[in-house]
Amino acid sequence: MSIRAVRTDPGWGISLRVVLYTISIFMVQAVWISRLPYPAIRVDLMLPLMLGVATEWSLAAGLVWALLWGYVFDALSGKFWGFHVVSYVIAVCLVHISIEKFEFQNPLYQMVVVGSCALGQAVVLWLYLLVEPQTPALDARVWQSLMVRSLVMAAVAPLVIHPIGRWGKASS
Repeated sequence: MSIRAVRTDPGWGISLRVVLYTISIFMVQAVWISRLPYPAIRVDLMLPLMLGVATEWSLAAGLVWALLWGYVFDALSGKFWGFHVVSYVIAVCLVHISIEKFEFQNPLYQMVVVGSCALGQAVVLWLYLLVEPQTPALDARVWQSLMVRSLVMAAVAPLVIHPIGRWGKASS
């Protein structure tokens, strides 16, 4: 396992690619993923993207990116403002805290970290559904759906993160 330092200047070429990639992931999320018939497969593609950004950008740039896109998703969701902001900021901070101990280019580590963050999101969503007065009665199916969503997010994480890591390697 090698220790990898995060670059403080990602470069304009990489930054432009990340901006365009983020917008395309956002469009896929808003147009396609949100319309899938089963809630368990409506994954949050921006969470793994935030981990990819955190591995390539400085902490300050990653936090600004997480705050910006978290706010966009929270504003568009219409309810529960702050959920995406908090989960994206925690993901960026988690990567920066542990970057010296783990090689985040390894797909297995990416899957574990995104899966853990997705489980944290699932717990927060489940707690939110407990207090939401308009929610129908909660049963085991809701928790199972949230668990499946976490596993699917973990499985797609390396696919979402890979382009960002590849662009970072090309600039080295």
